Amino acid sequence: MGPARQALRAATRESHDRLDKAEVLQPLVRPDITQPQYVRALAVLHGFNAPVERGLGEDGGDGAARLALLREDLRALGADPDALPEIAGLPPLDSAPARLAARYVLDGSAHGGRAMLPGITRALGHDARRGARFLASDGLDMAGAWKALMVRLEEELADPAALAVACATAAGLFAALERWTAEQWVGERRA
Repeated sequence: MGPARQALRAATRESHDRLDKAEVLQPLVRPDITQPQYVRALAVLHGFNAPVERGLGEDGGDGAARLALLREDLRALGADPDALPEIAGLPPLDSAPARLAARYVLDGSAHGGRAMLPGITRALGHDARRGARFLASDGLDMAGAWKALMVRLEEELADPAALAVACATAAGLFAALERWTAEQWVGERRA
């Protein structure tokens, strides 16, 4: 693991650990997940991923395709992605290092999604053909994209100032996702 990836990992480690325990996302790793819990978790992820992907624009790579899979899953599960709330107050993605950090955050989550897929398939029957295309990154070479991203991180974040911007952005995105999941859980408990 190169120094840029190590720095990004260190910058996001604590938030990442807390997100692994986020109440609204926790059902994704439980064998007793229900359909409503699954749809809710996907809706919360959409509320984060959609504005981040829009912020990446042309630098989105396969991210736009993954977002399309998430939107298809939501529709297949009876939710309207256009009617779902989205997070506000994200860190700006106005520089190449910031956009690389956002890609690191989103593509890293794709690996977690693929790890969750077998449990979702066992519990709910959803798979890469229907209902869990987003988790499967269906039709996308996420492993190849991840390898290419790791090379870019080390090359493009070799400058300490660029690395600092990337680390701050990645940490800011993780913190925003923490706030978002907490807000959505509180809103769900009130409903």
